[in-house]
Amino acid sequence: MSEKQEKIDEQLRPLYADLQKYGQTQDWERALKVTKKILGISGNEKKATHCKIICLMQNDKFDDALSTISKIPTDTNDLIFERAYCEYRLNRIQDSYKTLEKLDMNNMTIREQELFVQVLYKLEKYKECVELYRELIKNSQDEYQSIRRANYIAALATWKLIDPSANVDMKDLNEDTYDITYNSACVLLNNGQYSEAEKKLRQAETQCRNELEEEGDLNEEEILREAANIRVQLAYCLQQQGKIQDALTLYNDVLKSRPSDLGVIAVASNNIAVLNKDQNLFDSRKRIKTASSPESETKLTNFQKKIINVNEALLAIYTGQHDVARRTLEKIQASAGTVDTKDDTIILAQVTLLIKEKKLQEATEILQEFINTTEKGHVTLYCRLTFVQLLLSQGKISQACEFMGNDNELIVKPGIVNSSSAAKFLDGAVDRLSSDNDHKKNSKALLHLIKQNIVHQEKLGNTKRVTEMLEIMHKLYPNDTNTLSKLIVHHLKSNPERANVLSQKLPSIQQLAKGIDVDTLESSFGKKAPKSEKAGTGGMIEKKKTVAGRDAASKHKKKRKIRLPKNYDPLAKPDPERWLPLRERTYYRGKRGKKNQKSVGKGTQGAMSTDHETTKSATTTTTAKPSKPTSQATTTSASSSTSTQPKPNTSKANAKKKGKR
Repeated sequence: MSEKQEKIDEQLRPLYADLQKYGQTQDWERALKVTKKILGISGNEKKATHCKIICLMQNDKFDDALSTISKIPTDTNDLIFERAYCEYRLNRIQDSYKTLEKLDMNNMTIREQELFVQVLYKLEKYKECVELYRELIKNSQDEYQSIRRANYIAALATWKLIDPSANVDMKDLNEDTYDITYNSACVLLNNGQYSEAEKKLRQAETQCRNELEEEGDLNEEEILREAANIRVQLAYCLQQQGKIQDALTLYNDVLKSRPSDLGVIAVASNNIAVLNKDQNLFDSRKRIKTASSPESETKLTNFQKKIINVNEALLAIYTGQHDVARRTLEKIQASAGTVDTKDDTIILAQVTLLIKEKKLQEATEILQEFINTTEKGHVTLYCRLTFVQLLLSQGKISQACEFMGNDNELIVKPGIVNSSSAAKFLDGAVDRLSSDNDHKKNSKALLHLIKQNIVHQEKLGNTKRVTEMLEIMHKLYPNDTNTLSKLIVHHLKSNPERANVLSQKLPSIQQLAKGIDVDTLESSFGKKAPKSEKAGTGGMIEKKKTVAGRDAASKHKKKRKIRLPKNYDPLAKPDPERWLPLRERTYYRGKRGKKNQKSVGKGTQGAMSTDHETTKSATTTTTAKPSKPTSQATTTSASSSTSTQPKPNTSKANAKKKGKR
């Protein structure tokens, strides 16, 4: 060893001692500074390089850690786990998967297997993820076992959500911690067992609260934030059970608590927009914008992102933004490689857009191509019914009936068909359901089909088939007297003996008259019922009629008698000018002998009156002009207008009379 190397070693010994001390106390900031000093003295220290990478990872500086690994490949070849973990934390999931693939699956350590299974979950390879979790749980026993079980059940739940045909073992669902209980509830929820899932979710919320309260470090608001994912899932469970108002209230409460998980915020916002439907579109637009923000994308699965994007497109269709909807759907199709192509959600959204644009033929062709190319059994009933409705809206009734006739599931469902073929299809559906051994299970559907079949059979005049339908209804509901009476009426013409047998099942007169007081009924006959006994719409109508009749009678009684003027002579000819005001009649001479009336124009030329009152009166009369009426003036001047003196008449007849006088 050279003298120079000995000096370097002397400088490094205390630094490595400090590094070990800071590592034991987990003081990663100081440890990082020490590693930099060591590498500054000697850049070939492989152990110091490894410590530096670990310190950067512990300080969440994954970019720096990954760049350090890439800069010195010779010293970091064996740091496969560290490289894969940095890539995983930087959301470079595919790169992390490729890095871990270099390892032999049989020789992986526990931590490498756990990282690999998390990568599989992020890549949505749920089947492989579940199998690897089973091996991990079986071959390991440590303090992290409950976390592994919680993650395992989460993988089961998500697998069931993406693939409903997945075989999920329900025996694996226990309730050790609130995480496990919550994930178990998600499995039940994705399996359609909503009432059982609701109980589990409420139990998980209680467990979460109890565990967090035992720690004693969190207040009420922080506990609500921690339980936000449980409460959102509970709200979804209530939504699926039709408890819309309860679900909406719970969603809003979760958002008010400001949860730290962006995925929870995105899911709650999306579901509120769904509950709004075509109402409150402005609020729905804000919710979808929040749900589709770039920050929340990393917290969502591809399935969740697809649903949010489809809802964004549907909202654009509702608001008439067809170009925006088209671009959104194209973006979803561009990422279809990571989405299950058997799902008809995107196709139905495209069909909805084309229907809004009145392109029915194009919508029908797209939907038909999807149905023909998709594996049988994977096309939903809603998708097939939409196709039938499109055919009917274009008048292609025969094609719609042919499509329904070839579908074994669709033929026994209530649908829209034309009158000519309705009886045929309904007959087949009724016969199929009624011949089923467990037909009581489908009694409601069978009853609905029978009623519709009776309507069409009566139109065709097929009374025999109507009677058969009524017989089936009577077997299903033997205590229904309405059906029994109709059946008797139909049998009276064709089979009186059968009608006589059935009539014995009708209730007797004593049964019908039970509870009726004959004396009260007879005493009330012909009497007017008091107001207190009038109930319902009929009573209100009668009351209105009575009041209306009374008003009419009272108006007739109050009609005034004809009053004739005094000294009325029925034989005399009436005055033809009686309709004119008195001052406008030809024989009106005006008033005479006014007091204080001064003669005008007498005396010498240019002489003026010295009477002050006369001047004031004349000025007032000559300067008065009718003003333009306003709302206020009309109101205030009404009383003064009635006392205004009439103008002198300037008619020729009046002038002649003045000349004579």
